[in-house]
Amino acid sequence: MKKAIFKITKWLLLLTYIVFMLSFANKKSDNIICSSINLIIDKPHKFIDEESVNKLLNTNNIKIDSCIIDSINFDEIENILEASPFIRNAELYSKFNGQLNIIIKQRNPVMRIITNNNEHYYIDDESSLMPICNNYTANVITVTGNISHTFVTSIDATDIKTIDKSYPYTLRELFNYVSFLNEHELWKNQITQIYINDSKDIELIPRVGNHIIMLGDLTNYKFKMGKLEAIYKKGFALTDWNIYSVINLKYSNQVICKKK
Repeated sequence: MKKAIFKITKWLLLLTYIVFMLSFANKKSDNIICSSINLIIDKPHKFIDEESVNKLLNTNNIKIDSCIIDSINFDEIENILEASPFIRNAELYSKFNGQLNIIIKQRNPVMRIITNNNEHYYIDDESSLMPICNNYTANVITVTGNISHTFVTSIDATDIKTIDKSYPYTLRELFNYVSFLNEHELWKNQITQIYINDSKDIELIPRVGNHIIMLGDLTNYKFKMGKLEAIYKKGFALTDWNIYSVINLKYSNQVICKKK
């Protein structure tokens, strides 16, 4: 019986202590001043920096430095930052030493696209449009040539009637192809630009070599690129690839190399 009373008393004392410490901590936190701001921005892109974050906060009359932590509206600041077209996610949290941490995750572009009206966009890794940045250019595959405004904006279309059917592929399908190139050990470094010609055929501009790669449409593109990889690794080991001006993959059952 005494042991049971002792255990109950011990747990009551422990519970009282915890409640007291939590109450003390809460009272103490009521007076914590924001003494420093630790801004953490993910890599590798540089769409956002400390200056642009401060500008966003100042534009919205947000004051942080030397403010009481409990008076800062974390949700409001996160919403302001996430309203930027270059920020995917923003998270704030504080420490008992008065440090406010701001963690920002930027959007990640997969490709850059330039329309025939000189409109510039990025397509991010969630296949959504994002604007270009005046202070930073992402090192991604650029798509140029015969590209209409409708073709670009249709990537977010929910109504099939808004899709530009003059192309034998959609921008989302082109996005999937570029994603394939970016994940491939060889093509992520070799293919730097995609050009859509007047016939809506896709041409690839390589980093190394003076030739153009004619892909045609996106039908069986993995098979076509597999054949090209074999030529690069085996055929060009025996001959100089600079003697060719065009490597044509348009016809899936053959590869045609045109000399200069």
